[in-house]
Amino acid sequence: MVHDDYKEMIPAHALSALDAADERALNEHLAECAECRRDLAEWEATAASLALSADPVEPSPQVREDLLAQIRSEKPTSNVVPFTSRPRTLWNSLGSLGSIAAVLVFAALIISVIVLWQQNRALKQQNEIFQLLTAPGTRVAELSGTNEAAGATAKLAYDRNGRAMLIADGLPRAPEGKEYQLWFIVNNKPLPGKTFAPDSRGHGLIQDQVPEAARSSAVFAITLEPAGGVSAPTGAIYLRSEL
Repeated sequence: MVHDDYKEMIPAHALSALDAADERALNEHLAECAECRRDLAEWEATAASLALSADPVEPSPQVREDLLAQIRSEKPTSNVVPFTSRPRTLWNSLGSLGSIAAVLVFAALIISVIVLWQQNRALKQQNEIFQLLTAPGTRVAELSGTNEAAGATAKLAYDRNGRAMLIADGLPRAPEGKEYQLWFIVNNKPLPGKTFAPDSRGHGLIQDQVPEAARSSAVFAITLEPAGGVSAPTGAIYLRSEL
């Protein structure tokens, strides 16, 4: 296997979803690759934040029904189709989405996202988030609270194409007429992102697009701005990442 093959296995390893053979191979690679060890640490931190950053809530009946319907729809087959070696991907490691193990991993991530958001979302959108978190080359940036919100934290995950998801926690409630806004700061120039309003527990989530100029080296920040956002920051910084 080449280096990119191992990188694709890291998200599954962070979810404890690799089979024994793949786990042994990846562990041997991790012993020699500092870059992959850093990636694994970021994925493990992200998995922990999804599981532990909010109190448990009951998932909606629709989520259960959709998952059970998908399991029931899988029909066993005895056909064996020979094929040549193919590139290893995360789905090779997890197996078919119809397999029980893969469905359980998928369901656990969906429920974790529901817990974090404290609200129900469409299964299609949950699937989009899962695909982002497990896409090869996805990076995770940590944002820490400033004096304006010392206990706040956030993570920004984004893939090679700039598709991004921000998960924030511990933010103060936004005053009426105000929202928090995401910024991509490149060479001290802030590029505007989307706005969001956290819930009563300080949790917030948005999906956005990281500008191409900000994908390799940028500082990410969150300020409090007029609702709907502004083209240049006017409010105090509540969260920011390190370069």
